[in-house]
Amino acid sequence: MIDKDKSDAPPHSAEGTDDDVLEIDGDELGETEKGLEVAPVGDEAINEELAKLQQEVSNLKELYLRKLADFDNYRKRQEREMGDFRRLANAGLIRDCLPVLDNLERALGAPAGDATGLRQGVELVLRQYKEVLGRYGLVEIDPMGEAFDPTLHEAIQRREVADVTEITVVQVLQKGYRMGDKLLRPALVIVAVPAKKAEQPASESDSGA
Repeated sequence: MIDKDKSDAPPHSAEGTDDDVLEIDGDELGETEKGLEVAPVGDEAINEELAKLQQEVSNLKELYLRKLADFDNYRKRQEREMGDFRRLANAGLIRDCLPVLDNLERALGAPAGDATGLRQGVELVLRQYKEVLGRYGLVEIDPMGEAFDPTLHEAIQRREVADVTEITVVQVLQKGYRMGDKLLRPALVIVAVPAKKAEQPASESDSGA
């Protein structure tokens, strides 16, 4: 005979029912949620970090302004030193030119009718002035009768001459000057160039007539 109570009972699985599988301990769930929580950042921490950043910006700005002021002072000092150097360099030239001024004044003080004395005075001043500038490296370019050199001369007129074989300076309108290897001003010149030969007319025999 079959026991009715046992036959009505639901079959029991070895792995347990669905309720047993889905059942989770409440205490364990609470511990898991606590582990995932992120600690909130308070306003005090944010304000502290902001204050640090503002202080760094203020320090960098102060450093920039200080460096800018140092550079401006350096630039002004360099300009003063260069100005002093130029003045001192020119002082020697000006001092050497003072005797030239003295002689010019003496030449102007000569009697009005004494043309010979005036000429001699001007010649003296010119010679003295050239000597002063020569001591400072000035070299005169006077190419009269020389071959034309386009690096030192500037031809403003050319003349055809039969007895020249190369371009030659025949007149100097304005002398040139240089300082060492540096050209300050080219000499303005008139040059002579070889004359072009006139074409000979062809003979009757050459023309094949």
